[in-house]
Amino acid sequence: MKYLPDRGIYFIHVPKCAGMSVHKALDLEEASYDCLAEDLGVEMEEAARLALSQRFPAEPGMWPQGFDHPALGHIHPIHLPLGYIRSTLPETWKALSTAPYSFAMTRAPRGRFLSALMQRLKEFRGAGAIRADDPLVREEAERVSDWLSRHDPFCAAEYAHFTRQTDFVDLDGARVVKAVFPVDRTDALSAWLSENTGLEIEIPRTHTRRQPKPWARAVQPAARFVARRLLTQPVRKALYPIWTGSGLFADAKKTYGTVDLGPDVDAFIAEYYAGDEALHREALAGLPDGGD
Repeated sequence: MKYLPDRGIYFIHVPKCAGMSVHKALDLEEASYDCLAEDLGVEMEEAARLALSQRFPAEPGMWPQGFDHPALGHIHPIHLPLGYIRSTLPETWKALSTAPYSFAMTRAPRGRFLSALMQRLKEFRGAGAIRADDPLVREEAERVSDWLSRHDPFCAAEYAHFTRQTDFVDLDGARVVKAVFPVDRTDALSAWLSENTGLEIEIPRTHTRRQPKPWARAVQPAARFVARRLLTQPVRKALYPIWTGSGLFADAKKTYGTVDLGPDVDAFIAEYYAGDEALHREALAGLPDGGD
């Protein structure tokens, strides 16, 4: 989430929906974290750190960056559904519910689910850079689907990226967030902000997941061995963007549509995220040109 009180702008960060790109575009001096700081009982600087820290540790078995809330347990404050914000973060809820220009981004559910799987495998399973069609992805999809089917709703930090998108924009059957835009149409968001608030920004997609090309699979085991056994964590962190930006890698998103997750997982996604599918179609239909 990001709050610009002087302009009445409140951005709700739906996990795996271009949040990093929007956050960076809204990285302005007028952004305020006072409400979050008051709700969490921390200094403003710490609230800003919590709101901006997106990355989880790459070591398996470690808790993600976040906050130990006395009622909710270990949470990531910027990835809380509206119901939890209303019940546990009153000042944040007041700012959000009264902001005249609140907005969120939305994404087709299956692609978002796959993106969340890839992030989970890296951050909690130590999988490193793998392809979306790796058998491990399908296995993890089955485990995650089973967990989600038994937890509704939830705010667990480890599964935050799988939360329904509707839980971040709707509450008690009513739309709380004023506007919703598809992740691929940040131009429409920029135009909306300009027209309504006078804020002129560009929102480039700066956080695209990369995966090894099929022919590069052979070098993955050796590269993983070197990284884990011979390099320190700071060195691995510094080398990772260089490694994934090389010719061995390609954009993962382009292959998501062909990944076989199995009929049971696909049926689960269709049912569990039916509201998200409707939300995404609504956002597309609301574009000036009727969507892509």
